[in-house]
Amino acid sequence: MILGNIIGKTSTKEFMFLVRGNAKKFDYVQVLSADSYILGQIIEIEKENNQAIAFCNVIGYRKNNEFKRLLIPLEPGIEVLKADSDFIKEIIGLRGNGVYLGKLDGYDDIDVFLDMNKILTNKISILAKTGSGKSYTSGVLIEDMIENGIPLLIIDPHGEYSSLKFENDKDKEKLIKFNVKSKSYRDKINEYSPDIEINPNCKALRLSNYNLSTSDIMQLFPAKLSNTQIGLLYGAVKNLNNKIDFDGLILELDLEDNSAKFSLIHILEYIKKLNIFSDAPTSLQELINPGKCCIINLKGINQELQEVIVYKLLKDLFEARKKNNVAPFFCVIEEAQNFVPERNFGEAKSSGIIRQVAVEGRKFGIGLCIITQRVSRVEKNVLSQCSTNIILKVTNQNDIKSISGSVDGINSEIEKEIKNLPVGTALVTGVLDLPLFVNIRPRRTKHGGESVNAIVNIIKEKESDERDFVKEIKEFKEDKGELLLVIKQKISKKDIGIIEDKKNIRTVLIPCLSVNLKESNVLINLNNGEIIYDVEHGNGKKLFFDINLSSQQKNIFNQALKMREFTASEIFAKSQVNFSEIYDIINILVSKSFFVKIGNKFKVNDAFNVKLEDFALYENPDYFKMEYDEKMEKNFNAVDVVKFIGNFNEVKNYKECWLEMFK
Repeated sequence: MILGNIIGKTSTKEFMFLVRGNAKKFDYVQVLSADSYILGQIIEIEKENNQAIAFCNVIGYRKNNEFKRLLIPLEPGIEVLKADSDFIKEIIGLRGNGVYLGKLDGYDDIDVFLDMNKILTNKISILAKTGSGKSYTSGVLIEDMIENGIPLLIIDPHGEYSSLKFENDKDKEKLIKFNVKSKSYRDKINEYSPDIEINPNCKALRLSNYNLSTSDIMQLFPAKLSNTQIGLLYGAVKNLNNKIDFDGLILELDLEDNSAKFSLIHILEYIKKLNIFSDAPTSLQELINPGKCCIINLKGINQELQEVIVYKLLKDLFEARKKNNVAPFFCVIEEAQNFVPERNFGEAKSSGIIRQVAVEGRKFGIGLCIITQRVSRVEKNVLSQCSTNIILKVTNQNDIKSISGSVDGINSEIEKEIKNLPVGTALVTGVLDLPLFVNIRPRRTKHGGESVNAIVNIIKEKESDERDFVKEIKEFKEDKGELLLVIKQKISKKDIGIIEDKKNIRTVLIPCLSVNLKESNVLINLNNGEIIYDVEHGNGKKLFFDINLSSQQKNIFNQALKMREFTASEIFAKSQVNFSEIYDIINILVSKSFFVKIGNKFKVNDAFNVKLEDFALYENPDYFKMEYDEKMEKNFNAVDVVKFIGNFNEVKNYKECWLEMFK
């Protein structure tokens, strides 16, 4: 369809034409230039004296399947045609894979997809005023990521994302129009909460209290500490040899002769009673599980505690990713203005780690989505890291200024359009240099906000290293079996069958703990408590530890490990246990062979002088899709084992895994 002819001054970026057909603002047009058509877009139409003039931006053209910019201005007088759908799709490159976001506004036959590779290795923002559909749009994004097997972590302050478990039974006509089928992701959702009384349908979220750093401890306190209190904390941490847990820290502070200790102890005891930090924390590998979506439901939790949880959780996961202890994942943060506020609105406890993930996450395979209804209150440095932005209706002038300052391609004309966007339509940047207007598709699941093998391979630290995530994800989905962190045998099951002339060989997985020490690695069998020295046959030596000690017995034993030889009065002075109980506890530990009595003194049993370097192994676990016949039961707690080993050796890192055995 001919819309008119070019008139006036032209450039490689802009042109205008006299309208003779049915032209509308934001329509796409095509114009013949040299030997190919170029794509343009009408950005404004002005009418005077019965004449309409359309002002257009030049987008570009494709040659040999490569996107090109216009280098020579268009000739005046050339016909301007309404762009057909196939031409628009060809130039813009809207390929039919990735995240299906919706349809190009004004073109019901053009579907808009976001490139999965860009999503996984970059940052996204979803920006909107209250009631404009930000949570709905994020649900659309999350659904397709679940479909593609991407491990997801959702920080959900209001419990809105539980609805992903339920199919959409309302928008039947829209579902048909957008060629979408309603669906439930109940079997793909794992939901956790620090308070399961408020959120009874969730699993309990417990964070590790093992080896809390001094900075971790500082983040737990609601107010800024005095220099005296900071000094007390550092002194207590030093006395614990940097192996911090709440019990040990409270005991060390209680020994101090300074009244400033009491408020510190009171807060630490309060946090301990909340039961958020635990000796048996929720496994990070359980939270980040390929093919699963993990929701952290913080509904009913006060804001300051939410910040602490997000800080500790993201910090642990970030460190775990750097060591390849968990799979690459994508993190969605709702109400981002509360977790990483602009600095003149204060500093949240979670601000620092979110900034770090925004800047460095790409190197380690952590994607990030920032969602907010108050754009001006989100830290600009974090927003500016987002290469793809989904902007719904925003009317607050401060928020609009923040969008213009953080998002490329937003001019004064686009600012006006953002104010007038209808509910359900989004302005999407990052697909092209020019923003796209997209009608968001209906969700497959119910809306809850009403009033890689890319997942498993470590991403190279060099930012220039690009990978085909979509292809690898498809391969991951096609593989059979369960994705697990495994130490595999060097000889395959098939080869063993041939060598030993056996047919019915079973694959058995043994629960293990891979521990990285200062000089070597060791592998602990969590089924029988042995330290493994023969990976091929699973043989090991029994470690001498008892996980059934009471807290007081553990306290006495840990103090004894530092002293090696001691009297009852000497260990009493260190332990803060009642003197009337000290002999009973020592006698119990003697009866269990933890201590040996020598005259009036006691010493730690020589059996604890385990030379772990004699059991050094160099096999490292990695992620594999595993088919197996049996998983053996885990009888020992990983944190308890690490604490025990930490008494004799410096533990650098540890991860739970499985040892493949053939029987």
